[in-house]
Amino acid sequence: MVDYKNILTGVAERLSSLREERPSAGTRYRLMGVAADVAEVTEQLSKEVLERVKQEPVLDADVDVDFDALAEEVLSWELVATKEELLENTQMVNDALGGLNDVLTQISSQLERRHKDEAYARLYDQEKRRYLSSGTPRRLRQTFDEWMFDACNGAPSLDDINDYVTEKLVHMFEKGVFNTKVEHIQRAARYPAEFDFSQLDDDHKLKKSIHKHYSELRKMVDYCDGCLVVNPVKVGRHFYTNRKEENAKGHRNAFLKYMYKISLAQEERRKLLETEAPQTGSDESSLLPDVLATGMAIKYWKRLQQAGFVDERYLLSPTTSRKQAMYIADVFSDKLQMRSKWKPFQELWHINNLAQEKWEMQETGKSPARSEEIDKIFKD
Repeated sequence: MVDYKNILTGVAERLSSLREERPSAGTRYRLMGVAADVAEVTEQLSKEVLERVKQEPVLDADVDVDFDALAEEVLSWELVATKEELLENTQMVNDALGGLNDVLTQISSQLERRHKDEAYARLYDQEKRRYLSSGTPRRLRQTFDEWMFDACNGAPSLDDINDYVTEKLVHMFEKGVFNTKVEHIQRAARYPAEFDFSQLDDDHKLKKSIHKHYSELRKMVDYCDGCLVVNPVKVGRHFYTNRKEENAKGHRNAFLKYMYKISLAQEERRKLLETEAPQTGSDESSLLPDVLATGMAIKYWKRLQQAGFVDERYLLSPTTSRKQAMYIADVFSDKLQMRSKWKPFQELWHINNLAQEKWEMQETGKSPARSEEIDKIFKD
């Protein structure tokens, strides 16, 4: 972005000088020159800023400029003709300032408007590409590989990966990425089944507020099957609406940095689960909906089979009640953090209205028979 603020400051100084000078033979030409300069900067602002902010949300357009305040200030620069022969040239300057005011007002209006979701998604993608094209990701990848081989002997476990991601989340929050938001939070959603921040030292500055930071993150990052997945629309909107806060660019870079680190760990997690899962086409995996065909899911299925809740075809055992099936589905889906609690089991068992069964159990306060045994099956 061209530094239009300094350009306009120079114009203001020239107008102030004209306002104070004693009219002379050259005053007319100086007025004509200033009018031309104002018209030129107006055209530049229209082409390079106004047209740009009409099309897309722009992060750097008003970082150091308040276009609305500047538009009002421009009107105070108008001149009063001190001689009749200067009236026409003075009016040219004032007309040019009126045009400049109009463009500045339009820019301010465009910067404050809401954009479509796809525009915010493009903004996030642009920032992500900018970050990935720098040299930082390569160095981060090297550091991650060193951690993986030095600390985990080249084969990190799921616990290693979860601890790594938790640590990077803490580091992100320590950078103050969400400080402005957290300061105004009275209540925040908690997600105890996702990441455990309870191990923070008692004197850690985020000990009492880290759940608020994570809650803010979760407003723009989804949690799917044990992984954090960026929502481009929500992150792009967050980048745009917070573009004027102190150190906004630094906070954007910190977010992109730590989400990149987290993505490296989650990629290793995906590979690990694929290694543990049965090969595609095997008898076991072919019987299960895709969301259940993972190594961890198979482990629980085998335990359920051994306990007599499902048969060798992964269908319900004749002795398993509908209420027990509901209980199994509920605990199973919570354990694997599945997005859908019921659909995979309805497909597998041909059971409908499991949600109604759950409601009935909650209303009566009764648990299905052998619930303690089922709980033990899902205990690692």
